[in-house]
Amino acid sequence: MAAPKFAVDKKPSNFEPYRFTLSTKFEQLARDELREEPEIREQSLTQLRNWIAKHPYIRKCRTDAVFLLRFLRFRKFSVPQAQAAIERYLAMRQTFPDWFQKLDSTEGSMLQTVDDEPMTVVGRDEAGRTLVWIRFGRFNVEKLNPIAIFRYLMIFLEVLLDDEEVQIGGFRVWTDYTDSTLKHYGMWGISDLKLLMDAVNRSMPIRIREIHAVKLPKFAVAIANVLLSFATPKFKERITCHSTVLESKSHFDESLWPKQYGGPQDSVELNRAQRKLFCEKRDALLALDDMDIDVEHYSSLWNQSGPNNSDIDGGIAGCFRKLNVD
Repeated sequence: MAAPKFAVDKKPSNFEPYRFTLSTKFEQLARDELREEPEIREQSLTQLRNWIAKHPYIRKCRTDAVFLLRFLRFRKFSVPQAQAAIERYLAMRQTFPDWFQKLDSTEGSMLQTVDDEPMTVVGRDEAGRTLVWIRFGRFNVEKLNPIAIFRYLMIFLEVLLDDEEVQIGGFRVWTDYTDSTLKHYGMWGISDLKLLMDAVNRSMPIRIREIHAVKLPKFAVAIANVLLSFATPKFKERITCHSTVLESKSHFDESLWPKQYGGPQDSVELNRAQRKLFCEKRDALLALDDMDIDVEHYSSLWNQSGPNNSDIDGGIAGCFRKLNVD
């Protein structure tokens, strides 16, 4: 069954009432970590909707509660910060259409990539955090260029972001670089890396709680340094580097280990469900293109200078010096 498409009229005649339907665990998590209370939630939704309706540069935008809650939860119910996040998200999607628009999740290359299993939602831990397991080497770089990989990532994230448990609990990322090759890294230009980091660190309303990087090849450290030169200090602090899969496993509950690591999670079954979800969400993903903002007004957001050499020399290198990797 296809997921519903959402209206983008910035001044709809009415709004569907919002009901919090998650478990008490997520209700408490939202209260403790995001300052989310029923009264605050309703007031914040009303403020955002009124702001969008009067906004001189936003022409069309989703105003349904689940979409707006992406940004309110992302910014812990600071309405001004949520407003800025919405502007940046809308402007980025239109400024870089090759990367963010016409995200057809049923396109052959996208479904084939699902089947190749480079990114798998393994489950949620006791703290409510969604665990995403990435095997970077499983991206078929003989057929996929950086834009195709980036578009796959955006589809993956957009599909998850309407899940309120993901909005509240956030992500943990477990990335295994085993079997990745020089081509996996050498094909990325600096502008590609800058846009990628801007998306995952600033423009997409995702709460990345931890990143565990395993077995990054020596030849990839330089490109990782460039990527992280565009990251915020807080983002960098969330990265832990591991020299072996065994070492990394101790950071995750055994019930979330994939079978490939000696655990119970079947990646084939998990990705089969993910493929089904991709197909169900197709129309809703394509309908995101109906939103509209005056991109010229926000062009300065992406006209900033690049990193300096000291930034590039930092990043992940310190992590690997601790592991005695040259």
